[in-house]
Amino acid sequence: MKHWPLLLLVLGPAAPVAAQNPDLILSQEERDSVLQTYDQTFPFLGKKAVERGFDMPYSLGVNVIGLWMRQGIDFNGLALSTGDNPVQAVEFIQFGDNVSEVVTANARVDLWVLPFLNVYGLAGSASSQTDVHIVEPVDFVSHVENTGTYAGIGLTGAIGIKRNWLSVDVNWAWTQVDRLDQPVRGRNLGLRYGRTFKVKAHNRMSVWAGTMNQKLVAETKGRIAVADALPEAVRDALVDYQTEDWYTSLGPVQQAIADTIMDEVINRYDTGVINYELNKAVSTPWNLLIGTNYEVGKRWAFRAEAGLIGRWSVMMNAVYRFPL
Repeated sequence: MKHWPLLLLVLGPAAPVAAQNPDLILSQEERDSVLQTYDQTFPFLGKKAVERGFDMPYSLGVNVIGLWMRQGIDFNGLALSTGDNPVQAVEFIQFGDNVSEVVTANARVDLWVLPFLNVYGLAGSASSQTDVHIVEPVDFVSHVENTGTYAGIGLTGAIGIKRNWLSVDVNWAWTQVDRLDQPVRGRNLGLRYGRTFKVKAHNRMSVWAGTMNQKLVAETKGRIAVADALPEAVRDALVDYQTEDWYTSLGPVQQAIADTIMDEVINRYDTGVINYELNKAVSTPWNLLIGTNYEVGKRWAFRAEAGLIGRWSVMMNAVYRFPL
């Protein structure tokens, strides 16, 4: 029995387009055999698609996914305060190159609503570590670790181009991070162009290349303990900060803000907490993708995808499908 590849998660499903490959079209005998027992509610119009030679995948999929990702993060618009005071914009802290590394696992449920449209929901947990490089007033790197949970929704559409396929996938996720007051919102957009090959009578392999665009919410608010954000050596280097050029070059307003923050850092290092607000964005919004998928019958599929150039990632996905 011939069937479509199952390319799920960050890769949008490409099954509808693969079926347009003449090498994968059902023969008239195969169509008649499928139609005799075809009773799936989803995808809508699935039976008509079978009549035209398309072999429908089982409509409901349960995915288990693991992902590692490393990318640059840009920070700007920093504002700080202590205690219950409102944050104020600061001009005396400058960022260098910042790098974030994330490890995450999630579960995903997807449904073929139409032969060319898949919708899905996902939920999971993640841990991250970010190296924040401060170049002024003191040159140092702060290592910040976070854990969180997230949930999201997405959809995928695809078209066939002769023997190849093109898929477009978009999803939105909301991540609750321990140290942040509000969830972090993000959007992923993926474009992939590939080809599917018949390996055995019931198995298929797909390969593709593509690109992904990632967007994060602009504003982040939270609080962090001084001891978690700054090494003791940095505190010691700031003891005589009022004699430094960066401080003497500030205006009265910025000097007053600096005095408040430095009092928390120097005199309450072990117990102090800093409130912060900043804008952030990924340093390289677009990156390259390459991947492969192997489909074992109608039930199982296994997929691997790597992100290259600017944002580096490795993703592994196993999916089991049910008729619905």
